[in-house]
Amino acid sequence: MKSKYIRNGIIAVVASGVIGLGIGAAIPVTSEIIDQVQMASLADNAEEIPTADTGNIRVTMDEASQNTVEIINKVQPSVACITSITHGVDFFNQAYESEGAGSGVVFYKDSDNAYIVTNYHVIEGASNVGVSLNECDLVQAKLVGKDSNADLAVISVPLKDLAAAGVTNVQVAEFGDSEAMQVGETVIAIGNALGEGNTATKGILSSQTRDVNIQGTKLTVLQTDAAINPGNSGGALVNSKGQVIGINTAKISMTTVEGIGYSIASDVAKPIIEELMNSTSTPTLGVYITSISEEVAQQNNLPQAGVLVQQVIQGGSASYADIQAGDLITSFNGTPVFNTDQLMEAVRQCKIGQTVNVTIVRNGATKTVSVKMLESSSDTF
Repeated sequence: MKSKYIRNGIIAVVASGVIGLGIGAAIPVTSEIIDQVQMASLADNAEEIPTADTGNIRVTMDEASQNTVEIINKVQPSVACITSITHGVDFFNQAYESEGAGSGVVFYKDSDNAYIVTNYHVIEGASNVGVSLNECDLVQAKLVGKDSNADLAVISVPLKDLAAAGVTNVQVAEFGDSEAMQVGETVIAIGNALGEGNTATKGILSSQTRDVNIQGTKLTVLQTDAAINPGNSGGALVNSKGQVIGINTAKISMTTVEGIGYSIASDVAKPIIEELMNSTSTPTLGVYITSISEEVAQQNNLPQAGVLVQQVIQGGSASYADIQAGDLITSFNGTPVFNTDQLMEAVRQCKIGQTVNVTIVRNGATKTVSVKMLESSSDTF
């Protein structure tokens, strides 16, 4: 397995999975107060340091702030803003479209494409994924590989499409060694917070290693008190050298908890990303699905538990068989399925070109259809 994709160490993952937002009251500030604050700042700094021009007043920037600005300026061009579009049908067979926001980090580029690592949950179930670098217009991305268990995915964007959008020099992030980090070191989180473009927050590394369960997935992560918000998922957690040491992935959102965010450590992420870059073709059923429990089945007058087909992907295996959105899959290749994990595992056991029998329930009637398993399309998320 080649290791050229990630230089100088590893990639880490920090995501903004489930997060609460607080809104504070706005406090009027007079120009007199502003002048007092600025003058106090100037008076407290006897050392001559480069200044920031704010118009009529020149405000001294201390060395720590200057270092922070340099780190952000170094890393921000390699942090992507990701927009995902998801289509499906609800329990009442009504079509819907939803838009999500996330982040990603450019870790490699060749002569044709830029490659971006993000969280799996950022692109999960998406029918369309767009990427923006340096505030350019959205450019269509393709899936390279994904690992739901690690909450990691790799997507690619053609360099010619980025150039057409105004990004002629794609910057690749420098990755650092997460194992070398010590608790208390300064870290900065950069990402597409609230889907409004890249922003940065600062904190410390709170814990080097944490094993946490996030939405049923066990991850080994870094813990930080740098603010992580919705949209930061897949973005960069960087050290004081401007090296990516984590990929932001989640934050605890409870009224009794403050300042606990998680990022997938670069040492953990590196071999997974390498594997995704070198992944071989696998069969796919070509559907977006969701689990239907016995309780939900009873509430919606469905005959039994199973896996609900939300959308059939054009060109996928199911699109050439008699499978439709709204069908309930109860058996795959002779094995009963009661949730999405069981169905995905059954699909993984298949070979490309193999024909399998799929039992579905449609409008209260049960039938079995034959499906030829086709190769996974590179642009199918």
